[in-house]
Amino acid sequence: MTKLAIFTIGDGDFNTGFPMVLAIREEGGNPLSEAMGHLPPSPLISGCYQSWRCNLNSIKFGERRIKTSPGTPKNTVSPTEEPLKKCKESKDDLKQSFKDWLKSESRALQKVRETFFKHLPDDFEEIRVFIQTSDPWLKKLPWNEWDIFEGYAKAEIALVPPEYRRINLAPDAIAREKVRILGILGIGKDINTEEEKKELNKLVDTEIKFINPHQPEELYDNLQDEMGWDILFFAGHSSSSPTGETGRFFITDDYGLTISGLKKSLQKALNRGLQLAIFNSCDGLGLATELAGLNIPQVIVMREPVPGDYAVAFIKKFLQGFSQGKSLYVAMRDAKDSLECWECQYPGVSWLPILCQNPAQTPLIWPQLPIKIPVTIPVLSPSVVTKQASWQEVTTLTGHSSGVKSVAISPDGRMIASGSFDQTIKLWDLQKGEFKKPLKGHTGTVTSVQFRQDGVLASGSFFPDGTIKLWEVDWEQNRVELKTTLRGNDWVALAIWSIAFNRDGKYIASGHNVDSTIKVWDIEREKIIATLRGHVWAVSAVIFHPQDGSIVSSSFDGTIKIWNPEQEQLSHTLVGPSGWLSPAQAWLSRDVEVYSLAISSDGEILASGGTEDVIKIWRWRDRQLQQTLKGHSDTVQAVAIAPDGKTLASGSRDHTIRIWDLTTGKTLQTLGHSDTVNSLAFSPDGQTLISGSQDKTIKIWRQFQDEFLPL
Repeated sequence: MTKLAIFTIGDGDFNTGFPMVLAIREEGGNPLSEAMGHLPPSPLISGCYQSWRCNLNSIKFGERRIKTSPGTPKNTVSPTEEPLKKCKESKDDLKQSFKDWLKSESRALQKVRETFFKHLPDDFEEIRVFIQTSDPWLKKLPWNEWDIFEGYAKAEIALVPPEYRRINLAPDAIAREKVRILGILGIGKDINTEEEKKELNKLVDTEIKFINPHQPEELYDNLQDEMGWDILFFAGHSSSSPTGETGRFFITDDYGLTISGLKKSLQKALNRGLQLAIFNSCDGLGLATELAGLNIPQVIVMREPVPGDYAVAFIKKFLQGFSQGKSLYVAMRDAKDSLECWECQYPGVSWLPILCQNPAQTPLIWPQLPIKIPVTIPVLSPSVVTKQASWQEVTTLTGHSSGVKSVAISPDGRMIASGSFDQTIKLWDLQKGEFKKPLKGHTGTVTSVQFRQDGVLASGSFFPDGTIKLWEVDWEQNRVELKTTLRGNDWVALAIWSIAFNRDGKYIASGHNVDSTIKVWDIEREKIIATLRGHVWAVSAVIFHPQDGSIVSSSFDGTIKIWNPEQEQLSHTLVGPSGWLSPAQAWLSRDVEVYSLAISSDGEILASGGTEDVIKIWRWRDRQLQQTLKGHSDTVQAVAIAPDGKTLASGSRDHTIRIWDLTTGKTLQTLGHSDTVNSLAFSPDGQTLISGSQDKTIKIWRQFQDEFLPL
């Protein structure tokens, strides 16, 4: 599971120091810990940095990405030993001064270090480190040299603006299966961008368009393209103002553009899904600052003038890793680490590439091509089937701009609904594996989607929306109409984790975050008819028993509770503390959190998953634990039981989906995504499994008999 370490640095200077706050959290989850600290004074840091920058720029590298004045003589002499020696010495001085500064014995800074190591113990876990500051000098410092990151091979630094917000996609935004890249290659007497163009053209299954540099107005038109873009790429000359607040990039020697001059066109591109801007050019922090003002999800820039040959080598390594499935952060880290040899020629050059992140947006993931397997499934008689069935991915659905939180399949098996952190619902044709229609209206994460037997779709959302919406879906006419919105009367209802229909579809149960309650809604009267209280932490999942109509709920307090909704009474607690002290015990101890529930169609088997990395199987008739399924290496986020009651699927933060035989308790198969698996759903016939992931995709898996597997 990816974790975030957010260092927020307040106003100050190197003579008096800077206030600092560290927050540790899981991506998409609640904060794990927070510590306040203070960076001590260090008057030498800025001088060391300026000395290194001056020495780096004094090295006469070949094709520099820096704007020169007309008539400036070119020096083509290879770097001599003396400039390299000075540059290396100043780099070492800066590195040591920086480390000494952050090794201060002050208790305030030591508390920050202790908090970091306490909550990030896994050397192999991916960690995204955010440095949130408005100070131009702090943005330039080599934060990756801080010794607390030394044991983490998958930790990468990103700069974060002081203010940011999520970008909502426009209603006409189009889902794209391939990565669309708009390329801008500057031209000039002292620059050659052909290598970058070759590297971009090597990327498979992408749509790339390069604008004509002799017609700069093409940039405005293409940024507003109705299909939208995923990546904006620039290579050429650029520069930033001395304060690092603004920047300029040059298409030709005498024609430069600013972000403010492209504001309206860029805004349209962002509203249509632009995720990442790469400026493989000199001195780009001013460009990144202005783009952050537009709330762009991610930007990659070079912090100082960069040697042209290094710029090409970096983008080559980065694109290779990123397009082959590495996360944006890991691809950045690996690209810089793999180019260590360049430090001999340009000491400190690996400090130049920097990622700038909008924390309200999840990082772009390069979509992987779906495995092409025919949709039709052979019909076999029981006497013919002699080999074990296996699950195969047939389609990967892309289109959400953030992680997929919930998925559901319609009762007729024709439609998929998906709810996402991007605040939208999307409808998909299950048989064709195609996007059909977006549903918009929620203003918070769509945490749960559920179909009623008549095909009505319900959706529940998190803070600040906190509503339940019911949608009338006409599949034949490709038409959806919002029927009603269920809304609580007080603010504590504004955070829904899960919803569920009862058997006849007259009622909906919802599990809430802030007040830890389950609410039962009369759909026809559009009102709450029961509020069930007993959990002391957020209610993560709710389901109705298919036979007796009782409600089962799970919570972050580590308990599973069974309720009689008509009498508004708690009838049984399966796990966790019990007795009159149970609320206090659950409040004080959260070692075990239950995230997911599933019940078999006959109501005889209940499954639960949570932070113990195991799935527990319960017998309904006597409320006893029947078996424990072990195999995942991280929290179990989702469980689903097939209609026949013999197979269970589980999804985890370890990125895997496990298929289990409930008779033997053994894993039959392991599938997966490139990030946390948040939700699972079986089709009514049990032959199809749908998975929704934090990697922004929905995967369709189908069951095939081994001897009839398609080629």
